[in-house]
Amino acid sequence: MKIILAFDSFKGSLTAEEAVNAAAKGIIKVCPHAKIIRLPMADGGEGTTEAICKSLKTKWTTCPAHDPFMRPIISKYAITTDGTTAIMEMAAAAGLTLLDETERNPMRTTTYGVGEMIANAIEQGCKKILIGIGGSATNDCGMGMLAALGGKIETKKERLSYPKGQDCKDITTIDLSNISLQGIEINAICDVTNPLFGKEGAAYVYGKQKGANEKEIEILDKGLQNVANICGINPNYPGSGAAGGLGYGLALIGATLKKGVDAIIEAAKFEEHLKGADMVITGEGKVDNQTLNNKLPFGVMKVAQKHHIPTIALAGKVANIEELLAAGFHAIHCINEDDMPLTECMNSTIAKKHLTETTGKLCITLKN
Repeated sequence: MKIILAFDSFKGSLTAEEAVNAAAKGIIKVCPHAKIIRLPMADGGEGTTEAICKSLKTKWTTCPAHDPFMRPIISKYAITTDGTTAIMEMAAAAGLTLLDETERNPMRTTTYGVGEMIANAIEQGCKKILIGIGGSATNDCGMGMLAALGGKIETKKERLSYPKGQDCKDITTIDLSNISLQGIEINAICDVTNPLFGKEGAAYVYGKQKGANEKEIEILDKGLQNVANICGINPNYPGSGAAGGLGYGLALIGATLKKGVDAIIEAAKFEEHLKGADMVITGEGKVDNQTLNNKLPFGVMKVAQKHHIPTIALAGKVANIEELLAAGFHAIHCINEDDMPLTECMNSTIAKKHLTETTGKLCITLKN
């Protein structure tokens, strides 16, 4: 029997790797001779770089950069051992986690450090860059990143050394002719499909959680509109509004916007692992109808479905089961009791135990 375990994290409880290992433990107890393929995964958000690095042979490296307030930092990213591909997250240089809550303000933050990371990877000889663009503290439409790469971003008054969110409304010139990326492939990994601006755009949907008030959100949105008017590239392309418009900024230099789950599945060589598989078991903290919005379990199931391999989803909390089954899942199981307190459900030790037990019971059913 060959079983593939392809899990995202159980947020706040288990990492993807912990989930995979707990599930494997349950299988081994019941089917000690089963061939188990362990694939810790992510869908573009937190943990994406780590998930891809586990699928590729990589080494970690560091580079000097600047945080969202242009304070010097050392950022970390990975390079494949053949030196051809860099895997990074924009959050390593421009993420919310780099700031205290009192500092959060997308009017004043920049993606300049992201451009520094990309430039460093190119200097290292990388020809392909995979960059996760979740968790940003910024809303500068990637103008800071472009400036760091050599772009000339100007207002009527001055050239902006490191454009910030509040500057976008005043930009009059975006000259990218000095950015040389010939032979460089950039894939931006994102888990949102928002357009650049408007009520569903970067500022209105994500500005508040980054620290902007209502008036500032209006200003930021106007800035994004201004950049789009200058550049002329479609601002409604899914993912343009990711990371405060960084998705759009990356598209300006020829980057391809990829859904996180697609990039992870490709990097993990998931389809190759499906050969000879009897079952795929996937899951994350919560599985419901939102899972059908190309969350990791859904993406895994759709690929397995093409190869006629059944997929079972496990989660700490489950809803909309009939809808999920109709979409193609073979079965859906909650690892917790219905009346279990949330604090117990979120406890890492308990979650591992329940995931192991649930997977073991599944294998008994398969054997019978």
